[in-house]
Amino acid sequence: MNERTIIGGGGGFWGDQTMAPLKLLESAELDYLTMDYLSEVTMSIMHKQLNRNSEAGWATDLKDWLKVGGIGLLRSKNVKLVTNAGGANPHSCASMVLAAASEIGWNDCKVALVIGDDLGEKLSEIAASGAQFTHMYNPSLGSLLDHSSSVVSANAYLGAGAIGRSLERGADIVITGRVADASLIVGCMLHSNGWAKRAEEANLPLCGPIAKWGDGNLKESLDVIAGWTVAGHLIECGAQVSGGNSTDWDDIGPLTDVGYPIAEIYPDGRCIITKPNESQGAVTSRTVAEQLLYEIGDPCAYITPDCIVDFSHILLEEIDKDRILVHGAKGIEQTATMKLSASHRDGWMVVSELVAPGPNARKRAENTDFVLRSRLKHLKGMEIHSEYLGDEALIPPALRSNTNNPSEIVIRWVATSMDKSELMEFSRAIAPLVLTGPAGICGYSARARPREILRFFPTLLNRNLVEPQVHIKMMHSWRHDLELRMPWSSDFLFIPLENMAHSEKNMRRSRFAEKILRRLDKAKECELING
Repeated sequence: MNERTIIGGGGGFWGDQTMAPLKLLESAELDYLTMDYLSEVTMSIMHKQLNRNSEAGWATDLKDWLKVGGIGLLRSKNVKLVTNAGGANPHSCASMVLAAASEIGWNDCKVALVIGDDLGEKLSEIAASGAQFTHMYNPSLGSLLDHSSSVVSANAYLGAGAIGRSLERGADIVITGRVADASLIVGCMLHSNGWAKRAEEANLPLCGPIAKWGDGNLKESLDVIAGWTVAGHLIECGAQVSGGNSTDWDDIGPLTDVGYPIAEIYPDGRCIITKPNESQGAVTSRTVAEQLLYEIGDPCAYITPDCIVDFSHILLEEIDKDRILVHGAKGIEQTATMKLSASHRDGWMVVSELVAPGPNARKRAENTDFVLRSRLKHLKGMEIHSEYLGDEALIPPALRSNTNNPSEIVIRWVATSMDKSELMEFSRAIAPLVLTGPAGICGYSARARPREILRFFPTLLNRNLVEPQVHIKMMHSWRHDLELRMPWSSDFLFIPLENMAHSEKNMRRSRFAEKILRRLDKAKECELING
């Protein structure tokens, strides 16, 4: 058991600063690096990509920072990477990782895939067992099965168990699909503190309950898991806990080189939240408290796949500059159900904008909106939503002053319809408003293209319908597999191929050698170590 485990949070979503994890590896000494790339909408986007391209459907930003030095730093610093970058296609993501490892000579790199969260093709089978798939928040919206022909994605939020077990089985890098954000960190703690080892030796169920893997009584174990979950929750959104998106942004100072967070986590559940020395931003009681309350719902019952966390007893102590001690979380046993995040096709949408500048901007914008709606009133299946950005459109109604007299307004329209052709007509009606509407209207661009609407549909499933689907695949490259089976292959196959690939004497032979090496760098399932 480690006295403390140091875990970095290298990003909060797919679209965060691409090179942030690389900078974190360069500037801090970590045991594990976690990367949270997924949000509710991300999985549906990735499934759409996968439907178009069998090699797509994962967070490609991972490749960008691994290829420019990240994979080498993971190896040289002996840092384990745990990420949900696999999205809808963990296998292709793993192939990329192994290829990047092979390029630097890390041919024995082991990548674990945690799979089983994708239930999209198993909905009918699960429904046969009695699952209703009723909308989680609004039962009046019916069942996901009502949209069975248009479902795009259906992924369960998995917990930390399989991550811990993957690391215990020797993984250098763990790639998952839809795992709960904080569970990425909890999985690391299960490994570093010997809980996963204990579960492996006792052959306990892969997904838990992980509270039964601890070395104390159940209540103590739940409180420890709750503390680890809080640590994960605090760093899962990247720099949001270290100065980004903070209420105190003006006091914090420059955020150009904001430091991404580090959690120093202890076996008893306590943690210290900090950031790399010399980086910008700040870790204060205020920034930590703001992240602590982010997206949790009931603070006395924050539900995760691993446990329910009671935040009401948590204490924050500033023990040094940019170092906040967090402790006091209480754990409650995990729920009998797990969240299923699904999406289905639900028509089309198009977004367009124009600018109304000058005196009486609001009146000018409203008149432009009236003209547009009047011209399109024959389109009975279309709905138009209008916003006037710059005139308190983003301010809650109760907080609006209604005394503004803005000198310019951006008119933003969102039109929806089940009929794509109606939206094409809407899009064609925007640009003419520049010459046929009130004076001064400007800012038009190319006709916006309708996009398919994916409707978010969360639901709950009994845990015992999900967790039996979860399993681990340990992967290494075909090259490493051949080297294990045929030790002579390095001298008589791979080195000659590499020399041929780098030779400029015969470009045809060079390209042929490169093609063979690329294929040998692809992922292969290891034998005898599946779970």
